[in-house]
Amino acid sequence: MRRIIVASCFVLLLGCTQVATRTPTLAPTAIPLAVLPEGCTVPGEVIRAELTEPTRGYPYSYLVYLPPCFPEESETRYPVLYLIPGRGGSPDSWFQAGLPQEMDRLILAGEVPPMIIVTTENTDSDPQAETIYKELIPFIESQYPIAKDRRYRAVAGGSLGGIAAYRLAFQHSDTFSSSGIFGAGAISGEEPSIRGWLSQLNDASRLRVFMNSGEQDPLMLERARVMKSILDEAGVENKLYVDDGGHHYTYWVLNFELYLKWLAQDW
Repeated sequence: MRRIIVASCFVLLLGCTQVATRTPTLAPTAIPLAVLPEGCTVPGEVIRAELTEPTRGYPYSYLVYLPPCFPEESETRYPVLYLIPGRGGSPDSWFQAGLPQEMDRLILAGEVPPMIIVTTENTDSDPQAETIYKELIPFIESQYPIAKDRRYRAVAGGSLGGIAAYRLAFQHSDTFSSSGIFGAGAISGEEPSIRGWLSQLNDASRLRVFMNSGEQDPLMLERARVMKSILDEAGVENKLYVDDGGHHYTYWVLNFELYLKWLAQDW
């Protein structure tokens, strides 16, 4: 009974809104992907910035992680990951849990390719992440040397951010090739919508989904398993990784190596 009450409250808090209008997909690029320069030892850089005049009427903050030895001008292009925090979170939430240091370690060791990461504001009042999709992404990709092919554009998030991430990827599979869901799963009551979104996929809009929930996060682990069942039913490639952990960024960042290596398999 307690689980039912908690799940009901979760649904009431998150809610649903209308689907965002589609942003035109940027055309694929033939420009090669960037590689780590030989002998690079310079760590990555985190830039704090904001959209000063978004539609909502007040500044929208974000952070950008640029990989080690990122050039001022580049003739190559980088994959990009848009990373969304959970309820009450901020663009700092993932980075305060040690993500930049983990990225530097993996990239400098040659275990994952160089990539750009953009952390966003939370979606507490924007469940469909319309500001991210309609305004932040086009702006970011006009400012940085990002590969335009959907294959190299991923979205992930933790908790409520994970729900926003799957909504973005499932509804805009012409823009994203994968979704990472940490500490979250199919929101209760949204299963029919999820099945409807997935039914629209085809060979050109193939999706991959990575999920990570801890054993000490039972409600979210249950919802992740529901999501896995739906994805399996729809024939969508997916991975659910479960081990000893709770509902917090520190645990999710510990599993980012596994996620990033999974993500890069398709690059």
